Formats: sequence, C-alpha cells, structure tokens
Amino acid sequence: MISDKEIKKKVKPLFFSNFERFYPAQTLKELGFNRYICKRCGKAFWSVKPREVCGDCEGEYSFIGKQNAVKLDYPKYWDLFVKTFERWGYRPLNRYPVVARWLPNIDFVFAGINIFQPYAVSGEVEPPAPLTLEPQFCLRFNDIDNVGVTGRHYTGFIMIGQHVFNTPGKFYYFKEEGVKQMIEFFTKSMKIPITELVLHEDVWAGGGNFGPSIEFFSKGLELANQVFMQYEQTESGYRELRTKVIDMGAGHERWAWYAHGSNTSYDVVFPKVLNYIYSFGKPKLEY
Repeated sequence: MISDKEIKKKVKPLFFSNFERFYPAQTLKELGFNRYICKRCGKAFWSVKPREVCGDCEGEYSFIGKQNAVKLDYPKYWDLFVKTFERWGYRPLNRYPVVARWLPNIDFVFAGINIFQPYAVSGEVEPPAPLTLEPQFCLRFNDIDNVGVTGRHYTGFIMIGQHVFNTPGKFYYFKEEGVKQMIEFFTKSMKIPITELVLHEDVWAGGGNFGPSIEFFSKGLELANQVFMQYEQTESGYRELRTKVIDMGAGHERWAWYAHGSNTSYDVVFPKVLNYIYSFGKPKLEY
C-alpha cells in the first residue's frame, strides 16, 4: 500500500475537480457560503465574505488580544460541545488508552479515529454507539521541536472527536448534516460570527482509511477538521468503505485559545504554570 501522503496527492485533484460530489457544497451554499480559490496556495475554500486567500495563508493570528467567542474555562468547551451534540443523539464516551495495542501499524494514538480503527470503521464490529463524542488523549512526537515555540504545539493533547458510523441500512448523518452541525456549534454555541469562518476543502488519510475533509478556520487558526471517511486502502488500490464515517477532530485547547485571545494556547490550558514562568520574564514567540 502507498503512504498516506501519496494517497492524498493522488486523490486530491479528483476531489478538487469534482467538489460538488465529494464536499457538502449544497449545505454550504444554502448557508450563504461561496467557493473561492486561494490566490497564494491554490487551495479551494468557502467563505460568506469575499476573500482572496484561505485561512492558512492569512499570515497572522488576528484573534490574539481579543475576545472572539464565548469565554469559558478550558475544560468547559468540552461540556459545551457535548451539550450541543446531545441534541442530535450523540453519546459522549470516556477516553480510550493512548497506547494503541489494538492497532499493529502504530504504537500510540495520534488521532481520535485511531480508537475505532480498523474494526469499527470497516464494519467488522459494532462501535460503542453509532453517534459518539470523545475527549481522546493523543501523542504526537513529531511536534516536539515546535512545543513552546509556536504557542500552539503539544506532544500530548486532548482531541475532541465527533464520530458517526453509517453502517449499511442505518444512515444517520454524513457530509451535509455533519458540516451543518459543526457550523451551528461554532456560530450558535460558541457565538463565532459566520462571517469569521473559512472552510477549506482537503483530504485526510490515516490508519489505512481516507476521505475528503473540511477544515474550519477563523482568524488564521484551524479550529477543527471534519473528515468524511469513505475509502480504505487495499493491496491493489482502494475501495469504498461499507461503513461511511464522519471523523471530526479538534484540538481542545484551540477553542479556549481562540475564545480568550491569549498570547499562547498554554496560557488558557496551564494558567498557573504559565503565570509562574512569566514571573521570570515573558519569552518571545514565533507564530
């Protein structure tokens, strides 16, 4: 099988040129979004306000120094998320172990979907519930060099997850409903103006599965990535999954950081520790 990076490179042009088939274009249009192509990187994105560049290419975090959403303590954003999604029938789960002993190709959980791979995603076993929410602890050692430098990187962090398992004959939510739910959470629960949201078209691959995804940006910061998992890799190529899965992952700390507008995400996640460190003088950060 080819690598995740190679599969993304292979299918991205197909998804780009057939965006109405692979992305929730109907719902986005109904909500007032229009599709644009970034003048800098060429990525396709959606916005209510006319824009020339995508959220990645803004070049700055314009949310810093401002209150940008409902201001809560860091743990409370998980509670707000659960309260919102329980209305649609989602069930919150306790987090799974970070040691991925059920997966032969990775040692540690690095994304929320890993806890359901391969058997729940492939349809071989029933998931704990068809509509789930999880505060999953993840490890990413490839980010070590950036920790403490960018203000947003962690080696260990909580990934808030929304997962929907549409098994054959049991359809719940997929692309159109999924993107609408996330937009409602950001605009009605977190109180982010819809004009401040920028949605990127992308592709996600990991653990042998992949699909089109929508990345949610605001003021230069990625707030969430919602993957519509449709395919699995095989030795001879790839094929459609029998179970169509929504795999939304969001760094828990980013919602608090964005809302508070603090200098770094560490300020809202570890306020007492940072106040002690700052007593020796504030460091210069690079964004």
